[in-house]
Amino acid sequence: MKVTIKLDAMLADQVKKASATEKSSIEDYITNVLSNHVKTGNFEQRQFVGKQIVGNKMDIKSHLVMMDGIYYRFDLINEKEPTADAKYTVVGNNGNVLYLKK
Repeated sequence: MKVTIKLDAMLADQVKKASATEKSSIEDYITNVLSNHVKTGNFEQRQFVGKQIVGNKMDIKSHLVMMDGIYYRFDLINEKEPTADAKYTVVGNNGNVLYLKK
């Protein structure tokens, strides 16, 4: 879904600075803020969507990643294998499978 919002100059500046601090796009930052404040979906959606993980924390052989002490299977969006130094964001899940995007 696409949504257009109008922000006053002060709020727009705060959003730009906050997204730069988190090294994410403005769109990703706003999506993460909304995801963290709108509590719907299952446990994984509420706890992990929007969180980031570095590629070297993923076990390529077993296709597992640990999130908050729990191992989950993962699928990469638009990639076959993770890049060790890249950051991946959890963008969704299906059961115990987390969808990760660079």
